[in-house]
Amino acid sequence: MKILVTGAAGYLGSILTKSLLERGYEVRGIDAGWYGTEQIKECFNHKNFEYIESDIRNLITMVKALKNIDGVIHLASIVGMPASSIEPRTSEEVNYIASKNMAELCQLHGITTFIFASSCSVYGSQPDVLITEKSKMDPMDFYAKQKYLSERSIGYLKNSPTIFRFGTLFGLSPRMRFDLVINLFIAQAIAHNKITVHGGSQYRPFLHVQDAADVLIFALEKDLTGTFNAISKNYTILEAANKISDATGCEIETASEMEDPRNYNVSGKKMEMMGFTPKKRIEDAIEEIRDYILDTKINYKDKKYSNYELLFSSKEMQEKVFLLGI
Repeated sequence: MKILVTGAAGYLGSILTKSLLERGYEVRGIDAGWYGTEQIKECFNHKNFEYIESDIRNLITMVKALKNIDGVIHLASIVGMPASSIEPRTSEEVNYIASKNMAELCQLHGITTFIFASSCSVYGSQPDVLITEKSKMDPMDFYAKQKYLSERSIGYLKNSPTIFRFGTLFGLSPRMRFDLVINLFIAQAIAHNKITVHGGSQYRPFLHVQDAADVLIFALEKDLTGTFNAISKNYTILEAANKISDATGCEIETASEMEDPRNYNVSGKKMEMMGFTPKKRIEDAIEEIRDYILDTKINYKDKKYSNYELLFSSKEMQEKVFLLGI
């Protein structure tokens, strides 16, 4: 099969692209290049890899990118509530309208395999129930609402799509991010021997980024359709911090204010019934991120490791993403 991966150079996309190539797929990756392409440099020499640098809002490019494609895994978006809120109109164009267009183009081209990366954030705050795929959706922020609208627009199509509502990702990636809570806590533990927790009682479903790539490939190979929660374990933010503290011996500092009110405990049973079980734990991420930080001597606070900081702080980036558009 020849697979089009949008967002191929992203946090998840860079791992997925490499994993697909290792499994013998032909991959055409498309990415706007906002965060560079160094993270997929080893793929450029692969005989089965083709790369297109383009904004997914460019319909002419997207039509060309779908030529001779058997399936699409759509990851590209402005990820996360802080980053997507910088310029809401652009985020709506990228996260919702471009996703809707992509799904419709697949149907127009007779491409029946369309896998869309959504988010458990569509559930909002439902702390008192175990959330399944049939639970109500109550998106609380702009990013979650875009994912919710994308799901609805994709679901109307005749071709049956596959939608994954991902939990909060964590773990080492070639395009590393430290604006994700587990990764941030691990970096704080390594760099300062102290983790700062805001609130702490709110639940989150978590999933290692390699497991996220693996579940996408699993769906591809099993020809799954429908909507699935993609999570490994649910922890409160404080429980997650305690696991890292236990492994590293770091101190935990708590702040009473809750920066993010989302609170949801999500069931991953449906994917387990399909035959997929995540393999990676928080402990695995602690080891790999600790080794990465100590070996490379990076500063985890560098703006390049945060979607929001990179987009917000760079005038050149804002012109590229928000003002010039395509």
